[in-house]
Amino acid sequence: MSIAQSILDIALEEIAKQGCDRLDLIRVQCGALAGVVPESLQFCFEALIRGGPHASARLELETIPLLLRCSSCGRTFGGEGQEALWLPCPVCGALTGHSVEQGKELQISHLEASVSGGQDS
Repeated sequence: MSIAQSILDIALEEIAKQGCDRLDLIRVQCGALAGVVPESLQFCFEALIRGGPHASARLELETIPLLLRCSSCGRTFGGEGQEALWLPCPVCGALTGHSVEQGKELQISHLEASVSGGQDS
């Protein structure tokens, strides 16, 4: 719930800076290792906006896959979820020391808002 609340707070602060007062859409990039359950985040967001001025706002979640860099050969490879951290490099077979290049993100990538009078921004 606290993550959903933080995302909503950040979005509302930003749209207020732009002179808007109605949140329409938040798009969030969520990495495979971000520690967020997308369904739970969606549920909590909907609970937070229910019955309020932003009740029609939508939350779209974009999953960012895991991308690792092999510590031995430097090649990048991907995988699904935390299990991929323990996979051998498909090029050289190295088992440990891979660095995470992508997959820890949790960030707002896009906002859409409008003014209650119907003027889009």
